[in-house]
Amino acid sequence: MFGEQASIHQSISTLLVEDERRYLDSTRLLLTHYVDEIETAMTGQNALALLASRHFDVVLLDLGLPDMTGLQVMSAIRSKWPEVLVIVVSGDPYLDSVIESLRLGAYDYLRKPYEPEELIKTINHARQKIRLENENRHYYQMLKHSENLHRLLVNNSPDIIYTLDPQGRFTFLNDSAKKILGLETGDMIGKEYEHIVFHADLDLAKHALNDRRTGLRATHNRELRFRRVNGFDAQEDGYVTIELNAMGLYRTTEDGSSEFIGSYGVARDIEERKQAEATIKFQAYHDLLTNLPNRTLFKDRLKQAMVQCKRQSNSLAVMFLDLDHFKMVNDTLGHLIGDELLQAVAQRLRSCIREGDTLARIGGDEFLLLLPDIHGRENSEPIAQKIIASFKTPFHIEEHELYVSISIGIAIFPDDGEMIDSLIKHADIAMYHAKDRGRNDYCFFAKALDNSVSGQLDIQTGLRHALQRGELEVYYQPQVNIGSGRIVGMEALVRWNHPEKGLIPPAEFIPIAEESGLINPISEWVLQTVCQQARAWQTMVNPSITLAVNLSARQIEHPDFVRNFMQTLNNNSLDGSCIEIEITESTLMRDIEGCVHKLKQLSEHGVVVSIDDFGTGYSSLSYLKKLPIHTLKIDQSFIHDLKSNSQGASIVDGITAMAKGLHLNVVAEGVESRDQLEYLRNTGCDIYQGFHFSRPVNSVGATDILQAEMLAIV
Repeated sequence: MFGEQASIHQSISTLLVEDERRYLDSTRLLLTHYVDEIETAMTGQNALALLASRHFDVVLLDLGLPDMTGLQVMSAIRSKWPEVLVIVVSGDPYLDSVIESLRLGAYDYLRKPYEPEELIKTINHARQKIRLENENRHYYQMLKHSENLHRLLVNNSPDIIYTLDPQGRFTFLNDSAKKILGLETGDMIGKEYEHIVFHADLDLAKHALNDRRTGLRATHNRELRFRRVNGFDAQEDGYVTIELNAMGLYRTTEDGSSEFIGSYGVARDIEERKQAEATIKFQAYHDLLTNLPNRTLFKDRLKQAMVQCKRQSNSLAVMFLDLDHFKMVNDTLGHLIGDELLQAVAQRLRSCIREGDTLARIGGDEFLLLLPDIHGRENSEPIAQKIIASFKTPFHIEEHELYVSISIGIAIFPDDGEMIDSLIKHADIAMYHAKDRGRNDYCFFAKALDNSVSGQLDIQTGLRHALQRGELEVYYQPQVNIGSGRIVGMEALVRWNHPEKGLIPPAEFIPIAEESGLINPISEWVLQTVCQQARAWQTMVNPSITLAVNLSARQIEHPDFVRNFMQTLNNNSLDGSCIEIEITESTLMRDIEGCVHKLKQLSEHGVVVSIDDFGTGYSSLSYLKKLPIHTLKIDQSFIHDLKSNSQGASIVDGITAMAKGLHLNVVAEGVESRDQLEYLRNTGCDIYQGFHFSRPVNSVGATDILQAEMLAIV
């Protein structure tokens, strides 16, 4: 592909203006085979100095420079060296930069990061343009010597070239007038220029086409519309947009004065450029998959609607819509089906709203809906109900019949916020509350919801700092053999010692850590800390003690879980038998096959595997037989009300009997009284832990407990 482009090589000199050395060197290396001379500059002033010292055909310009903006450099180039082609190469994501660059005469605009082929294609197009312009200049010189060459130049120009007499009547039109407008040039001679000007632009054209001025005061780059002849490459609007340059023609009379003899003009078809600008503008304000407005356009319309509401003392509603379980569609059927579903969802949502409402897609499966000019919540509720009801009908995507539900959060202006971002945020919060209530529902924003979410955000932010500042601690709760009364293990439990709030229980921060993804670094830190403690206790108090750690589903699902786990053990010179891992039934059910494979690998290294909180989840014998499990831990909720003939007692009896039948150990959690312990002893339970023996304590307290037991044995 590169070879084909290089075959049309045209000698050009290039100035590369870029302040990032990496882009500068890579771009220069890339263009070495496509341009003959490359100079570089890393500042705007350096670039302007080079332009003043020698000629360049092309400037590749980054907009972000250390001493001045790229737009300022472009403005200087346009005023001093207008013949230079400027290709903007920038990472600036804003549409205004694109539009301003085009306004200042940029030949093209490439957004970083770009594909090499894209840059090379642009350079080759520039080479072709330069070649054409060089040829035009060459022909212009020859024009002085040959009228025939003059005709050849003019008639082969892609632009419309014309001359008018002093009364504004055509005295010449080149062949491009027929190619672009469908006009028979011979028929236009002697007719006034109004015949080709689109009627709405007649006032603009009055002095531009038949300009009497010359030099800098003459007409330059004026946009007008020329009429197309019906039936010739006809458009619905019947015109083509042109860029006009025109000037007066004069001859010197015998007495030495100048006499105006007419006007000369060049009209360039810029329809493609206008369409490109319109495309850029559309893409900047719309979602390309659904053609719905994007977040930027939605905010703009919301701003206008809020101003209107204030004038009329009215209300408006912002709805945040999110598909339920859309990720499952992408994961099971693929992203192509997912994209088609999103397009179908957009169409269905359009059918549910009013003409003046604005529906936007802001990313993924999230949509925003603006309902302007309403009188309160009662006006927005029927729309939400209509949308939810419409989703009861399945979507037919290719051969798939898909049932999709949607959750909606609603915020009302001005009651729920008077700022754009706060309204969208509050609608988002309400949407998540609708999901918490079971999905396929709508919910209005309330202040209590914001307080709840803010509290969760505070915990999430605090957790990130806790990891960095060492605020997390590992507490240990002894596990005691019921028969011998000796400590056989310790369960490691993470605690957050907040500098202001004190000790925060796991129930308040572990769910948030799991949802935010912080559970992985927390779990890795806990495992490392526990391994270090296990090594210390082996040499200090009890070499046979086993430490149990809880693992999260995210941690197990990581592809390098087994390797990372064993690496941590090896780094602390520990055998697998020193560590017991505890996983819940819900964690197993997320990926039963993956868990089986990974846990078997750990079991082969001697790692003990326990099922935590057994009895609260699936409690299925089928997965128990598949997994390399050594221990079942009875959830403390069944121990709490443990009495003879109670429901809890029946469950404990059943779990214990089942475990014994499978040759598994049984550990009871939450034992708080002697009566509970005696019941468990009679049932055949092996190990217990709970306040009856000891609360969870820090490493110092746990060490004291182990040392006291060792002294008692001695």
